[in-house]
Amino acid sequence: MSLVTWRRFGASVAALAVAASLTTVSSPAQAATPPALADGSSWLTSQLTGGLAHNPNYGGFDDYGLSADIALALNAVGGNATAVGQIVDALHDNESNYTTNAAYGYPDDIYAGSTAKALVLSQLAGGTGDASLVSQLEARVSATAPIAGRIEDGIDASDPYGADYANVIGQAYAVAGLEKAGSAEAGDALSFLLEQQCSEGYFRLSFTADKTAADQTCDGGIATGASPADPDVTSTAILELLPLADDNDDIADALAKAKDWLSARQHADGSFSGGTSTDSPNANSTGLAGWALGELGDTDAAAAAAQWIRIHQVQPLNGCATKLDGDAGAIAYDTAALTAGRKTGITDAVQDQWRRAASQALPVLQWLPASAKTPKLTAPTGYVKAGSKVTVRATGGVSGSALCLGVGSRRNLVTAGADGSAQTVVTLPGGTANRAASLTDGTTTRTATVKVLGKKTFKVKASKRVKRGKKATVKVSGLAPHERFTLRVGKKVVKHGTARANGTFKTKVKVGKKVHKVKIKVTGQFGKIRKGAWTVKVVR
Repeated sequence: MSLVTWRRFGASVAALAVAASLTTVSSPAQAATPPALADGSSWLTSQLTGGLAHNPNYGGFDDYGLSADIALALNAVGGNATAVGQIVDALHDNESNYTTNAAYGYPDDIYAGSTAKALVLSQLAGGTGDASLVSQLEARVSATAPIAGRIEDGIDASDPYGADYANVIGQAYAVAGLEKAGSAEAGDALSFLLEQQCSEGYFRLSFTADKTAADQTCDGGIATGASPADPDVTSTAILELLPLADDNDDIADALAKAKDWLSARQHADGSFSGGTSTDSPNANSTGLAGWALGELGDTDAAAAAAQWIRIHQVQPLNGCATKLDGDAGAIAYDTAALTAGRKTGITDAVQDQWRRAASQALPVLQWLPASAKTPKLTAPTGYVKAGSKVTVRATGGVSGSALCLGVGSRRNLVTAGADGSAQTVVTLPGGTANRAASLTDGTTTRTATVKVLGKKTFKVKASKRVKRGKKATVKVSGLAPHERFTLRVGKKVVKHGTARANGTFKTKVKVGKKVHKVKIKVTGQFGKIRKGAWTVKVVR
């Protein structure tokens, strides 16, 4: 995830980093999974207060850039017109606070990137967008060589923190907004944006620092280390340029190179890493890259990215409660964030990360396969002993997905391994009963019966007196249906068998020729806890 926009929230603080923003491109869902999109949309909508995302940290402030990101994400997946309209209206009412620093006494600090995003957002309602934003943005497009077409922040001379934070993300928004507005500045802005693509295919984040340098291109900055590759910026540039590609060979060529470069960055599990500041897989980069590739027609890559996002999306699992159960649909930045969230929930301290991850990752879930792998449940068969430990297994699931697995109320949250399998060991409760083994992956639940045998004293009955050399008829009841048993006369085993369906059996046994008392003993499948006995007196 790249840090691409800066917004001041207090005179004593220089700046607040804001993550890469979303774009306006949208396409019909490719085999979309409704719960993933619906839950994600609902969670993002729940983060709004009066149409804005409020950050409780740093004394509290309304985060206009994040609010815009949420609107663009909700617009992309569709079905959220009311929430999108509320955000658009709220940002319109706070347009000056978002695009300038007038609230802190510096009205000539005009943020080109924020202005560009605000213009794009205003165009969601149709038409060319807010005319005042068009004019404000046009004024921020340089007409001076060698940076003609480059957006620049306005800087108030009296602002001690004033600086130009404009970058390629903002340039991409500016191109999209100005093109749709039919602005005369659109052509130069587009040309400068295309120069920010290196020959390898990626777009860099930052412009050349020296505005007087003759070479303002991405390739020109490589030697000085000013052009590191950035998947997030590349993805955003793709999404903003794609609607403009018709009849424009330069854009078509740029998109083809960007697609090839971005596709090669995808990991085997479908994830993407970010730029130089975030080299590990994360939801922001994976969401943006998967979305961009999906729009370019690479639905397999988009589906793989969507699956990675899905396993990092909060899905309450019945029987395995966590602190995230009230946040269904939220998307974690990475596996560590998801694990931590299950223990502590989404606190104020991490709320911003969760919101940004969800707003940038949600659109790729349009390509989530409708028929994702459904894991199978394997539980012990036959009778098992009460109080013993048993292993319950899941196979055939999605690698990395969370599963709730166990028996009865004794279930554990586990994660499917690389082969899609997982297992857990639980201690069975006491008592004889049919216990339900269960497997839940957030979408489906599978169950199996575990037949548990607890402590039992069987009812054994025979004649009290039997003549020596004769046989005693023994009747036993209280066994489980078809339970295996062993019958002994004294210490000698005289019969092995299985009980009838009603838990009984009847047999005849020799009592011997010696006059004495003999004990007839029956042990069940677990002889130490399931047994019964009868004493017979052998007489002349």
